[in-house]
Amino acid sequence: MTRRGKRILEIDVADFTRQHRTHMSKAKKIITNVNQSPRVFEVAKRAGCSIATVSRVINEQESVGKDLRERILKVMGELGYVPNGSARALRSSRSRLIGSIFPTLDNAIFTRMLAGLESRLAPAGASLIQCATGYDLDREFQLVRNLIEKGVDGVVLVGTIHRPETLGLLRERKVRFAVSYALSDDPTIPCMGFDNKKGGALAASYFADLGHRNIAVISGITHDNDRASARRDGFLETALARGIDRSSIALVEAPYEFSRARAAVRIIIEKSPDVTAIFCTSDVLAIGAMRGCRDAGLRVPEDISMIGFDNLDIADYLIPALTTIDVPARLMGEQVGDFFLADQENLNIHSRVELETNLIVRGTCGPARA
Repeated sequence: MTRRGKRILEIDVADFTRQHRTHMSKAKKIITNVNQSPRVFEVAKRAGCSIATVSRVINEQESVGKDLRERILKVMGELGYVPNGSARALRSSRSRLIGSIFPTLDNAIFTRMLAGLESRLAPAGASLIQCATGYDLDREFQLVRNLIEKGVDGVVLVGTIHRPETLGLLRERKVRFAVSYALSDDPTIPCMGFDNKKGGALAASYFADLGHRNIAVISGITHDNDRASARRDGFLETALARGIDRSSIALVEAPYEFSRARAAVRIIIEKSPDVTAIFCTSDVLAIGAMRGCRDAGLRVPEDISMIGFDNLDIADYLIPALTTIDVPARLMGEQVGDFFLADQENLNIHSRVELETNLIVRGTCGPARA
């Protein structure tokens, strides 16, 4: 290479370096303008602090003094400034979104649980995404995948029966999750719920105490539904233990709809006319069954005793008021919320919570007719 050629090369490198520095300077200016928007700058200027301090308040870091934090929050309120949620999520690796997947959103028992969950999440600045599977486990898997793509911090599931792929995906992506309305036998699965079998057992014991021996059970569809099957099984096991013959217990499954339970009563009366008591694995089924008894000219509780499951608000306003198994749905939602808000060090404290079910005696049960 000639000296002249080397000189040309040196000029080219120097020129390239100057151009590179110019572009980098422009790029830094653009990035600065994006991250330090006029609104953030205005908050900092009016509060008399740096943009970095405003950022720490937005991200809820504890390194900012109380007085200064309150002053910044006051200025933000005056200016109507709302932090960019997606940007905060990128910085903190948390979206403050919790996904909840329920079999249906039509049942009031799930609404009460959601109210409890919201009561914990909202004050902490977290939001809830609600989804329904229609009791379809394949649909549940799709919803879990969609929620993970949205960047949720956690997912609430109902019951213990799920596709292996669903739990596998949550674990693979390291998304915190918990099951509700049931207790898992797997110690690695966080759960906030209750023993459904115990609830069914309470109903069977009460019927036995009242002298009922010819009984019917209207259960929700038990396929892929561990709650319905556990309530039914708990009832049957206790009934048999109390000396009630299995042949004198009629079993009918029906979707959780008033009309289906109403129709189920017709089937029961036609096949087992001596039935004196009906246990329903949900209050929705019990309300429909009470209407079915009225259609057949049977009085509750004089001719037929009735026990539901859930203790919905409406149960106490029926005539007669419905005897039922109380499910602490709102408290369960609060416990689920505490689990998702817990830091890693305290996670084990909240990872398994067993709540109690109780028999609420009202007006739909009486002694077995002679």
